[in-house]
Amino acid sequence: MPKTNKISAVFTDAEKVTVLGKIADTKAAMPFLISLTTDERKKSQKMGAKSLDYVRQCLEGAKAFPNELKKSFDATEMEKDYEMANHLLGVKVAIQELYELLEDSLTACGIEAMEAANEVYASLKISAKGNASVKGMVDKIGERYKNTSSSSKTKTS
Repeated sequence: MPKTNKISAVFTDAEKVTVLGKIADTKAAMPFLISLTTDERKKSQKMGAKSLDYVRQCLEGAKAFPNELKKSFDATEMEKDYEMANHLLGVKVAIQELYELLEDSLTACGIEAMEAANEVYASLKISAKGNASVKGMVDKIGERYKNTSSSSKTKTS
């Protein structure tokens, strides 16, 4: 059965520079982005897409009944956080879609490149039996497998 080439494209150095520049521009457009520590991520209650409605309803309650809240409660800050979370969630969804496309494309390229490389290596190993120049190349290519197969060689030896 013939192999299907799922991806066949050229992504030039100039295009890569352009994309990386746009990523940098995107980060610069959101100077408020922060990094949390591992502990902060683990210990905090997170808000996902389903929690957004809960937070919105609580915000409405805070606005409707401000006298029922502690005097120190800042509904304006809560509203800012809610609005930012709502906007960032939309950006996250778009970036996740892009990330998945990037990950799948990278995986497909890697699979196809490795399959092609394995085919070349297998053919060259056969040719190396009668050609010293090819044998030198096969030995050089074979270096990749020395560390990964040394444990299996000791088990079979």
